[in-house]
Amino acid sequence: MPDLRPAATVRATITDRGGMLLDLRGKGRWYALTLSGALWWRYLDEGATVDQAADRVAETFGADPQQVRADMHALAQQLVDCRMLCAPTRRRWHR
Repeated sequence: MPDLRPAATVRATITDRGGMLLDLRGKGRWYALTLSGALWWRYLDEGATVDQAADRVAETFGADPQQVRADMHALAQQLVDCRMLCAPTRRRWHR
């Protein structure tokens, strides 16, 4: 899975029970996250890759890392489809 980052138009509210994502484009779409999904989002927002964030979630909950990676890849795909996650933009050098 490519390196992904939260879209600039998404605002997150993360609590100890889960999280909510709000996409500010258009009508404003909400997306609810479980506790593990919210923790994963927080790690992504801090700069971790999808797999690094999944591994940290697995460690936190004592879960199977391969299963957590599979679950987080599925979540990542849903969020890419909703345009809440995207590949980081790379700045081009101009003269």
